[in-house]
Amino acid sequence: MSPDLGSLLDRERFAGAVFDASLDRTTAVVAAMLALDAVWWLLLYNGDVPMPGMMWLMKQGVPMAAPGAMELGVFHVGTLDAVVGYVSMWGVMMWAMMYPAMTRFTREYAASHRGSDADAALALASFLTGYLLVWALSAVVPLALHAALPGGIYGFTESHTTLALGGALVLTGLYQLSPFKQSLLRTCCHEVERHADGIARAFEEGADHGLRCVLVCFGPFFVLMPFFGEMNFFWMVALTAVVTMERLPSWGREIAVSTGLVSLVAGLAVWLLGPDLPVTFTMAM
Repeated sequence: MSPDLGSLLDRERFAGAVFDASLDRTTAVVAAMLALDAVWWLLLYNGDVPMPGMMWLMKQGVPMAAPGAMELGVFHVGTLDAVVGYVSMWGVMMWAMMYPAMTRFTREYAASHRGSDADAALALASFLTGYLLVWALSAVVPLALHAALPGGIYGFTESHTTLALGGALVLTGLYQLSPFKQSLLRTCCHEVERHADGIARAFEEGADHGLRCVLVCFGPFFVLMPFFGEMNFFWMVALTAVVTMERLPSWGREIAVSTGLVSLVAGLAVWLLGPDLPVTFTMAM
């Protein structure tokens, strides 16, 4: 055993334990965020979320992971309950994809709270409630897109596959490279100032932060993902990695610019080369 390793073990034994399992405020927040994120992903993977029109889609031979499949099912059912179910499904999906990116911010939020641990926990819970509500309500964006396109997202992508997929890639790339996106990214998860937010104020802050996060992620989540299939787990994991890495303090801008360039070049290649692009993808749930 090397002297350095031996000294380290001696210090740990002297401190009372070989392993550090202390659960302070910030550690508790990170653990809770990771545990909740696992719950959201399990709900999605097991299909334990509302999926309006699912039986009809199966009869029509439309895979759940196909572009616009979920919106197609909602519009087929055409009831308020179907819309509420879709909003719930979309919310769980967005929470699963955003929790990794939000873990650092929520840790800083709790660490900067001037109140007791209980006060900080209540404020953070209220903050996340406002944040998650905004993400759930952002479901109106893909629903509106489906309503605006001839044949909906699924029908339009099936009829104009090269145009739709290439266009989604190009628009996402341009958005990633835009000064608007870069400005939002610089301030989205900046360092949290010392605060003593109560429940009402924390909810307001969470809703405001949620709106900024929606705008930061608008290209990948609201332009690209609908045309590549919301319930396609390959793209869900890939885009989760992108929006998480974008928020790394030292790498954020480089990741956003790099993904923007890759998306832009890929979209132009789709348009110019016209490769065989099926409306559905094999890497599905």
